[in-house]
Amino acid sequence: MPTLLRTELPEFQALSPRLGCLVTVQEVVSKVVDDRFAFVPTRRSVDILNGVLARAQRKFPNVDVYGYYFLSNHVHWLLGTPDLVDASSFLEWTHREIARRINKLLDRTGPLFTRARFTQITTLEHAVQRLRYVMGQGTAQLIVRHPVDDVHACANRGLLLGERIVGTFRHEGGREERLAVRLDRLPGLGDLTPAGYRRLLWDLADDVAAEHRPRRKKRGLPVPDPEAARRIDPLSRPAERTRSPRPVVHGPPEHAERWHEAHAATREAYTAASRAFQRWHADRTQPMIPWPPHTLPPLFARRAAARDGPG
Repeated sequence: MPTLLRTELPEFQALSPRLGCLVTVQEVVSKVVDDRFAFVPTRRSVDILNGVLARAQRKFPNVDVYGYYFLSNHVHWLLGTPDLVDASSFLEWTHREIARRINKLLDRTGPLFTRARFTQITTLEHAVQRLRYVMGQGTAQLIVRHPVDDVHACANRGLLLGERIVGTFRHEGGREERLAVRLDRLPGLGDLTPAGYRRLLWDLADDVAAEHRPRRKKRGLPVPDPEAARRIDPLSRPAERTRSPRPVVHGPPEHAERWHEAHAATREAYTAASRAFQRWHADRTQPMIPWPPHTLPPLFARRAAARDGPG
């Protein structure tokens, strides 16, 4: 039994402008094993990462992607999905295909990602804040002056300039396909015009740049050269590892309290269902109990996604 079940609160779902149905908006953080800088933004790496994402969006059309950012040793996703199985299937396939290609690029083997961390976003205000945070990853690290200058595999230039983000996906057998990443509108902002949405995002990006400019000047650092990020050794790692505390939700305190209540009830129900399943294995006449709604059952309860492997 996991200590923390991946539990969503359906009462805080929002209407997806693209899908026309309710989705759970969540931020997902996936770290590289040992904090290695596996996603150093070389042009080849950026092309691979964007290509895998674009292919994943075609395989899993029920997943909204509002923003994403591949910093050198971890990735932030801002997603909207009708249920947890959609999110899990999308990330399982995407992480696996990224790992296969990046491992080949870096001539390494073994797992690339640690376990993904899911955090539900319960209000539009917090969703906008998290999009600001994701766009500002490179600026906060003083790698770039402004989010629009970023060279990492990220949504920034697509969100801010409307540029088409394109990557290459290599299919089984060696066929290569050029695909464009789709960036979706945050729930609650569907009434804005494209220009109005972009102005909102520019205000967020300018705010990020203004926030971190005094930090750079206080340290006596020059204006960052984004191209320098491409020259980092991908097998190195940060000198210091900092870990920020994980909130149970991105939302007001009362939503966090509601999550703790739901989690406790779900954990109890999940334990009962798991024990019933174990009894059923020993004696098939014993009844099975369904796993609680809005949680993921064990992996044996769903099929694995099909592969799209490189040649």
